[in-house]
Amino acid sequence: SLNVLTYMANHSYENMSADFLHSQLGIPYQYLRQILTKLSRTGFINSSRGRRGGFELTRDTDTIYIADVIEAMEGLEGFNKCILGFQECPFDNRCAIHNLWEESRNNILNIMKQTSLANLIKKQ
Repeated sequence: SLNVLTYMANHSYENMSADFLHSQLGIPYQYLRQILTKLSRTGFINSSRGRRGGFELTRDTDTIYIADVIEAMEGLEGFNKCILGFQECPFDNRCAIHNLWEESRNNILNIMKQTSLANLIKKQ
């Protein structure tokens, strides 16, 4: 989904059809349609039908953050799971890596919350 949004942001002067995005990005067509549908439902893109229809960004790239996209598309639950695969860490008997993972996880989440689509485009 970030690849789709980044491509659309770099070519924001035109509406893009799913066929066009498929040909440019090489994402399997059915999977791309699922991505586009979810991005549309969550308000990141707008879709319009007709001869000049297609998909376009609905927000400025400075206001679209990586964490927001991931949360809307997949959820952030994966970041709250134990890195060793345990169901939970009891507070009185945490695993050896718990604090290290918690600090790393928080750093990653903070970076994703502070990095906008515009930042990603600048780093390409």
